Amino acid sequence: MRFAKIKPVASRPPTRRARLRVGFVPTLDCATLIAAQELGLFARHGLDVRLSREIGWATIREKLLHEELEAVATHASMLFSIYCGLGVVRRPCLTGLMLGSNGSAITLSRQCWDAGVRDAATLSRFIRRSASDRVFTFGAVLELSTQHHLLRNWLRSGGLDPEKDVRIAVIPSELIYESFAAGFLDGYCVAEPWNSAAVLNRTGWIAASSGELAHHHPEKVLLVLQDFAERRHEEHLRLLAALIEASVFCENPAHRPELVRMLAQPRYFDVPADYLANSLVGPFSPGLGTASPDNLIGYDARTVGAPSRTRGRWVYDLVATLGRPVADEALKLDVIPKVFRHDLFEEAMRIADLGGSARTPAAPARRAA
Repeated sequence: MRFAKIKPVASRPPTRRARLRVGFVPTLDCATLIAAQELGLFARHGLDVRLSREIGWATIREKLLHEELEAVATHASMLFSIYCGLGVVRRPCLTGLMLGSNGSAITLSRQCWDAGVRDAATLSRFIRRSASDRVFTFGAVLELSTQHHLLRNWLRSGGLDPEKDVRIAVIPSELIYESFAAGFLDGYCVAEPWNSAAVLNRTGWIAASSGELAHHHPEKVLLVLQDFAERRHEEHLRLLAALIEASVFCENPAHRPELVRMLAQPRYFDVPADYLANSLVGPFSPGLGTASPDNLIGYDARTVGAPSRTRGRWVYDLVATLGRPVADEALKLDVIPKVFRHDLFEEAMRIADLGGSARTPAAPARRAA
């Protein structure tokens, strides 16, 4: 397998705090990044992290490939697309940490509800009754994504063929709700809080959560190029350790109100706090739907953070299915242990402080108005 040539990087003198540029798209899976920044965990591990909010997953990918970012919080499937060159230039890449599990949902329009839609089967009947009038359009955030995979499977469960009976459009996470609210989509599958936005604005309702459709499925990862992981090994491990500590903070229900405050800031999500609180604090409301509040999102790296071969195989199968026919030629099983690096996760776990104050880091004091 040939990879793009990597330009040699001149050695730099050590600095007191290494600067790292880390990209994210505002979905709840990236909460550990923001918590680690706001709680000072990056600084405590000797890192000067600059978080860069990006509009979509293609931007995240291109900035990483052009080394404008050292690390990105992104879809686990991107490990395979970059390493194997599925539609992009090939570059060796890897992850040492899963950033969470679950966290997405399928949202449908009020028009669907008013027409009697309650699940995939009743949606199928509604679409077939309306087939002569128009084509129903649904949104997914990335071609090779958990959301696209779950949406297609859910449609099939109701008797619909995703290739023939509906249209699926790929739209960046941050723009998918706007497209839906403007009437361009009949439904979508996306990570939170963009489902709660529809519920709280009464423009849609949650038909199913990803935890119901694929319990504890792997979702986002911290992805880095292999060159970075090798050349700046210690910094990479400290970055992972800070995120592991932050994941424990994010998991704790007692910290969720403070987490909502952190995320809602303009430089991060810039959304009303209730969009975030619906799934993070609760009580969770699916709107008119009956989606379960259980297992909406899990953060604790001790239970969901290990980039194991089992999780790698789940993502591999997703990419192999959605990426055909290109994936049939380029995707190989031996890539899994090269990109899902459990050994790096174990090293970072040994560095992380999970026995003392890092188990429940103190939230920063809020300034008086």
